[in-house]
Amino acid sequence: MDGIHDMGGTQGFGAVSFTPDEPGRVDDRWEAVAGAAVFALLRSGRTNLDAHRHRIERIDPRRYLPITYWGRWLAAVEAAIDEQEIAPPDAVANAVRQAGADPDRSAPPALGPVVALESRENGRTARREIDSPPRFAVGDLVRTSAHAPHAGHHRLPRYARGRQGTIARVYPAFVLPDATAHGRGEQPCHVYAVAFDGTELWGADAEPGLRCHLDVFEPYLSGADEVSEES
Repeated sequence: MDGIHDMGGTQGFGAVSFTPDEPGRVDDRWEAVAGAAVFALLRSGRTNLDAHRHRIERIDPRRYLPITYWGRWLAAVEAAIDEQEIAPPDAVANAVRQAGADPDRSAPPALGPVVALESRENGRTARREIDSPPRFAVGDLVRTSAHAPHAGHHRLPRYARGRQGTIARVYPAFVLPDATAHGRGEQPCHVYAVAFDGTELWGADAEPGLRCHLDVFEPYLSGADEVSEES
């Protein structure tokens, strides 16, 4: 789907702010709580990472922009609680009010610093073994889909659609996020590292000599010499 989350290459939002060698810290305790809530939902089996990402994609743009990265995680948790019927629709808002806060605020209050939010390894992997061989090989010229694959979740960024690149690496098969985000099974397929020239992605304004590698699922690709039904 096209949404405010897919901002790569979009103009008008200013420079991207980042901290070199960022240690992975969180600034406030509520951010750690938001992350822990997501991990708890994933371990419970009530959702999966792709469905979580799709909930973030569906946040209203007016809310998405001001609530920051962890605010979006928290909004996705709230949506999961509602969609999975884990709690009544007004339970979260009532709990926030009981804590002395306003559930209609665009961002949650800070509750003090924490040291760090550690990554969690639950032993699961999205890698799968499949019988079909990869369709493409290293060195093949390929072209990405010119349009969003469908209205739901997918992993093809807007700035890389309809672009020609070269297969740089062939990965094993992995579950297809388009399917798992919507409860349609795993539908595993091969994934490729595709190398794009910067000018192919961003035109003449790209940094000279820039080369960008993207990991792309096989259904998003066709041979560069194939006639696309989208064109």
